[in-house]
Amino acid sequence: MNLPKPHQSVNRTPVRLPITSLVPDRREGFSLVEVVIALGITSFVIIAIIGLLSVGLQTSRESAEDTNLALMTQTTTALLRSRPFSNVFNSPNFGDATADYFFDANGDLTRDAAGAPATTTDTNSLFACTISRRTPSLAPLSTSNFIYLQYKFTWPLSAPAANRKEKVGVISLANYE
Repeated sequence: MNLPKPHQSVNRTPVRLPITSLVPDRREGFSLVEVVIALGITSFVIIAIIGLLSVGLQTSRESAEDTNLALMTQTTTALLRSRPFSNVFNSPNFGDATADYFFDANGDLTRDAAGAPATTTDTNSLFACTISRRTPSLAPLSTSNFIYLQYKFTWPLSAPAANRKEKVGVISLANYE
C-alpha cells in the first residue's frame, strides 16, 4: 500500500455540488400571482374596515340619542316631581291628560320668554316629549297615591311626521306623604 508520508501534502480536489439542488432558482421580486393575491387580501380588509366604520358611526349616533333621551326623561320627571303630587298635570282627575315638553339638540328644555317650559315648538326644538297618564294594571295599587306615566319622544321635529323616530318609555310617581 502506498500511504503518504507525514511530511508530504495530499492533493485533494473539493467536491462541488450543483447549487440548484440546494436552493431553488429564484429571481428578484414577486410573481404576478403573488401580487394579485396580496391585492385581493388588502382589498378585502379595506372593504371590511369601511363597512365597520358605517356601523360604528350609526351606533355612536344611536348612543348619543339614547343619552339625550335619558337626560330629557330625567329633566321632565324632575319637573313633575317638583309639583305637589295632586297637581302634577294641573288637574285632580288625570284621565288621559297629556303634557308636552320640547327640547333642543343638546337635550336642554326649551323655554318661553318668561323662562317657563315652552308649550309649543319653536325653531330650536328638535325633540318633543308627550307624557300621558295611564291607569296601572296592578289592582292593589291605589291610584290616589300612584301615577303611571308614559313618555313618548319623537324627533326630529323638522322632519315630516312619517319620517320621525319615536321611543316610548314608562315611569311611575308615588306619593309617600
